[in-house]
Amino acid sequence: FQRVGAFKFRGAYNKIASLSEEERSRGVIAHSSGNHAQGVALASKLFGIKAVIVMPHDSVKSKVEATKGYGAEVVFCGTSTDDRERTTDELIQKHGYTLFHPYNDEQLIAGQGTLVLEISQKLNELDYLFVPVGGGGLISGCAVAAKHLFPNIKVIGVETEGANDCYQSFREKRIVKLEKAITIADGMRTLSVGQLNFEIIMKHVDDIITIKDEDIFPMMKFFLERMKILVEPTGAVASAAIMKNDLGLSGKKICAVISGGNVDAEVLQHILAVR
Repeated sequence: FQRVGAFKFRGAYNKIASLSEEERSRGVIAHSSGNHAQGVALASKLFGIKAVIVMPHDSVKSKVEATKGYGAEVVFCGTSTDDRERTTDELIQKHGYTLFHPYNDEQLIAGQGTLVLEISQKLNELDYLFVPVGGGGLISGCAVAAKHLFPNIKVIGVETEGANDCYQSFREKRIVKLEKAITIADGMRTLSVGQLNFEIIMKHVDDIITIKDEDIFPMMKFFLERMKILVEPTGAVASAAIMKNDLGLSGKKICAVISGGNVDAEVLQHILAVR
């Protein structure tokens, strides 16, 4: 199980480890709806440096409290990616913080890829790897690692229909930016993938598919009741795509990335109410 309840700690720790002493001394700043926030907050605490996190005012309460609990200063902003970036830029101009992008960064991407390294230590063969797609950092790192460790593998990214920027970008072979991302999967509310992420996705990912929001809660309930694992909406997306059972994967060796399990009480109530 992952530190801070999500994959984001991997990239955050690797990124901070790569910073110079001068960059660390200025403190780091990141914008995030929650999991990247916690990853940066904990990694910064372990390295003994200041962390400022810009979070949307509608962020999951448990994620905000956890971020503060790891010692970071939280600054609230509007709900869009543009709001986050604008607030972050203003704080950098005022205080000189070192920017810590949530997904469009080589060191961060490399850190996320360690997830597949761990998979390879448990599985000798793998035909398909399904990965949730938000900004693209996770699938970028996973795809590069997977193609190296499992040469014949197919890497499939999964989004929700209301946040399908990568799905569109993959098919149009250019970065498509959404006006708004509407989904219960809060980790997928990015409006577009990063440039670096897009380049890696086009080179190493085999397909991007989508599911409906309504497919997510039943998958979360399955994890909770059958496997005793609490999974957040974004974390359940890849598994939900497989469980729809319309992909022709019978007889294949499949792995789905469960990217996080940070769920607040309100969402948990919705899960338990699903029939």
